[in-house]
Amino acid sequence: MNRKKDKGFESPRPFKLTHQAVCINNINFQRKSVIGYVELTIFPTVVNLNRIKLNSKQCRIYRVRVNELEAPFIYNDPTLEVCHHESKQRNLNYFSSAYTAAVSAVDPDAGHGELVIKVPSELWKQGDDLKVLKVYIEFSLDQPKGGLHFVVPDVEGSMADRGAHVFSFGYQNSTRFWFPCVDSYSELCTWKLEFTVDASMVAVSCGDLVETIYTHDMRKKTFHYVLPIPTAAPNISLAVGPFEILVDPYMHEVTHFCLPQLLPLLKHSMSYLHEIFEFYEEILTCRYPYACFKTVFVDEAYVQVSTYASMSIFTSMDTFTNLLHSAMIIDQTPQTRRCLAQALAQQFFGCFISRMSWADEWVLKGISGYIYGLYLKKTFGVNEYRHWIKEELDKIVDYELKMGGVLLHPTFSGGKEKDNPTPHLHFSIKHPHTLSWEYYKMFQCKAHLVMRLIENRISMEFMLQVFNKLLSLASTASSQKYQSQMWSQMLLSTHAFLKSISNVSGKDIGPLIKQWVYPFISNGLWLFLNRLNCMTFHI
Repeated sequence: MNRKKDKGFESPRPFKLTHQAVCINNINFQRKSVIGYVELTIFPTVVNLNRIKLNSKQCRIYRVRVNELEAPFIYNDPTLEVCHHESKQRNLNYFSSAYTAAVSAVDPDAGHGELVIKVPSELWKQGDDLKVLKVYIEFSLDQPKGGLHFVVPDVEGSMADRGAHVFSFGYQNSTRFWFPCVDSYSELCTWKLEFTVDASMVAVSCGDLVETIYTHDMRKKTFHYVLPIPTAAPNISLAVGPFEILVDPYMHEVTHFCLPQLLPLLKHSMSYLHEIFEFYEEILTCRYPYACFKTVFVDEAYVQVSTYASMSIFTSMDTFTNLLHSAMIIDQTPQTRRCLAQALAQQFFGCFISRMSWADEWVLKGISGYIYGLYLKKTFGVNEYRHWIKEELDKIVDYELKMGGVLLHPTFSGGKEKDNPTPHLHFSIKHPHTLSWEYYKMFQCKAHLVMRLIENRISMEFMLQVFNKLLSLASTASSQKYQSQMWSQMLLSTHAFLKSISNVSGKDIGPLIKQWVYPFISNGLWLFLNRLNCMTFHI
């Protein structure tokens, strides 16, 4: 992956996405299916735009229209058949390279996609007239293997009585698994979200709930959400179920949702959330960026916390812990507060401020982990904080001694094997979807620890000033409704982060970054001389 130029963000797409509407008008819990449509508003950045590449997996596409004109399309997902029945190659190295190539072929950060739409010639054969295009796509989803997870208990009664619910999930940019989109963290736009569900169900999504409209027979209702802050598609989520609703008594803009009969536990477990809000807003000297915040507790979630724009999805319980608990269970309280603090930290850095490229992921994970650590120190004391740091250090050291180094900023000067800075790994680190999950957990751990090294170099005061500056720039950019070119200020790159540190502190942390973030690639060879107990480097 090449480093971004210092000039700023340069989109790999020949268009700019400014707005997207998502309408899901039917959710069938028995069949585990979804029917809906999306409408993307895009502005061409080149003359004669005749192809539009979008991301979509699992979805069955029925119809595509561009500015009310029928448009032909091609759907091709190379990850469905990685090796193409190749019988000559039967080893993991071949599969790994083939899978990496398949992922690269539809990588949205490179301007690619599974869905290629041919723009009608009437729209692009008009010379230099660059007009706004509205792309309308009808789709359905049947028994999804990812993106949306249906929970349908095998008991008697209606779906609401059985506690049936569905929620979005996925690793990194996986929104393409449940609706067509530009599935990139660097493509921001405003959103309109509509979900039609049974009258006994509640639909929770990102943004502000504008209205809820019932059908004439009162059997269904439609939830209308609007998200005016430019947001990337991977940060959009949905949860539908017979949720019980609790408006936070301390902050009325915060709403909590849980499954039936868990409301008493929800009231106790969420009683500390306002303190976390106050702490982050105080240290960052910046208000929470969204107009509302929603917490949704579900069953069968794959991870404890999944964070999206203005909402987070939590698991009510897993094998070892119950995030929702009564006042009698005091041991669980610290763990629940930690999960809430993690989710809220990522609202600032991860959702509101997004990454410019995969190579810049470490910055956001590092910052959110760093301010989460400050909350731990303030709430649970210095000893508990130091114990957590010791655990994090032990984990990353054990992993790197066993598996090799974890690289925070993957930089490839070419596509050749010799340019690979991590030859010790059996997977590619060029894309988040080719990583080992264990490697990614260590990646997040190391990113936070590197932020602590930077703090030791420039002081905590300067670190917080840098974070405030980044949030201020992003807040100003998010208010520019009709100047989407300003939205790039909401994208954070490694270069922009280091430049902010230099401007605020006046200190050069280049050597530290080169040592702990960038790869070390050379044409030499390290040799260990046991007799002299030293390392020698041969060129």
